[in-house]
Amino acid sequence: MTFFTAKFQPLKFEKPEPKELWKLGYGIKEEIITPPQLPNGIEFDKKIKSRNIEQIINDIEKNNLENISLLEWVYCLFSKHSWDIENPDKSLSTSQKIWKFTKKSDALKLRLFWRLVLYTFNPNEKILPFSLAHTFSSFEPQNECDKSLIKIVNLLIQNAYEELAKICLNKLIQPDKLLTQYSLPYRINIDNNLTLVEKIQLSFPLALKSVKNINEKQINFLIETLNILSPYPQLKAVENLLNNISADIGGKYPKLVNWLKNNYGLTGNNSRWNQLSIEAKKSLKQWISAVNYRDFEKLVDLIINRLNLEDWEKRQLRNRKVFWSNYTDRFDRIRILLPASSTQILGNNINRDDITSLIYDGSEATEVCIFDFDKWLIVEFFKGKGSETRIFPKSNELENLFFNSDNIYLKQLRSLPIIKDNVHDHKKYWQNNCETLLRSKNILPNQGIRYFKIVENRQGYPYDFNSGMPPLYDDQIYDRNQQLYHWKKDIQQLEEDAKKKLF
Repeated sequence: MTFFTAKFQPLKFEKPEPKELWKLGYGIKEEIITPPQLPNGIEFDKKIKSRNIEQIINDIEKNNLENISLLEWVYCLFSKHSWDIENPDKSLSTSQKIWKFTKKSDALKLRLFWRLVLYTFNPNEKILPFSLAHTFSSFEPQNECDKSLIKIVNLLIQNAYEELAKICLNKLIQPDKLLTQYSLPYRINIDNNLTLVEKIQLSFPLALKSVKNINEKQINFLIETLNILSPYPQLKAVENLLNNISADIGGKYPKLVNWLKNNYGLTGNNSRWNQLSIEAKKSLKQWISAVNYRDFEKLVDLIINRLNLEDWEKRQLRNRKVFWSNYTDRFDRIRILLPASSTQILGNNINRDDITSLIYDGSEATEVCIFDFDKWLIVEFFKGKGSETRIFPKSNELENLFFNSDNIYLKQLRSLPIIKDNVHDHKKYWQNNCETLLRSKNILPNQGIRYFKIVENRQGYPYDFNSGMPPLYDDQIYDRNQQLYHWKKDIQQLEEDAKKKLF
């Protein structure tokens, strides 16, 4: 059997020269390229011959730029890099003339700016001669559109993604649409598997931070952006959002918080909670807590403003609102329970998804809020003889009752087994004792708090996380005990009635 050894040689390809474009443009027929058949009555211009870069540059130097065709400009942009190397003393001056001529040629302007943006992100590619990239400032804007174009290109050159994000946020337009408006390229890869468009979108949360009055359209736009991002940039955008915007601000926008809960919350379906950083997880919990507190705050304000209450009842509710404002970072969940009388008056002012109607059991009507504080569940009765706070250790059974059941009534809540000291009043000077009780269960105020507020529009009392607020004076303790004597009797009676036949 005879074997043959094959020898391979590398194929050689000649780099295509731009001069072939001239042959196409001027109808020169050769084997390499053949011009198209033109309609009857239209002929190729046989008089104009293709010119080399030296001839084109000569027209530029003499300011005879009108003599240069668009095809020659394309050739010039392609070839000027080599010409600049051979003519370093003229490279910048000729490039400046080219930029100045753009005011007479939109087609040239479009091609220059398109290449300038590509060059910005790929400076090692021969997309645009160095001299043209560095004489960009010679461009003379002719109108407001040109000024906006310069602004956007400068921001791209500076990698000022946050500023670009602000423009998008104000116009409610995605980055690809913004760049397309100014005939600029946007399909550009940056780094870390991110595109130029995604890089700008990641800065939306930072841009949002600088907006003084964020409106609903901007929140919807941000949510829309998060929805269209692929998993990796979406995660980065959420991290930017949670790590750069405080819970005080984020908590004002329930729709955004609900999106975060559904997609990154601790209990959401297909949640990406475990992919968040430790700091982002902490921030998300604070955002959710802030929204929950605002629901409570809104309910209190509605009750004060819409229901017929005595002045002392209004004052007590305001004080409760202020007291819990010290714990806005701690509300994991909240549930609002309303008697039928309040539902009729308040129902249209509260999201129906956030409220549940209490079943009437003959008890004195009162609104109820249930708070989820990590390992503890707190039931807050707003009005009536008891008007108490009940603190329960968390259990699956109680969680299911408090947050999933639609069949809840007041006597049921008051008949649940509870340690006597975990039922707290709202009588005179109640805040000191209530804070002490919560602290004993490791339910602490917001991190970094220096003053504990107990009355609206006042700074509050100096606070220490080990010792709490300053202790009450003896006469204050005496006054408080006087009121507690009657309250304890009322609570005992309410609990006894609750354990009797309900209906």
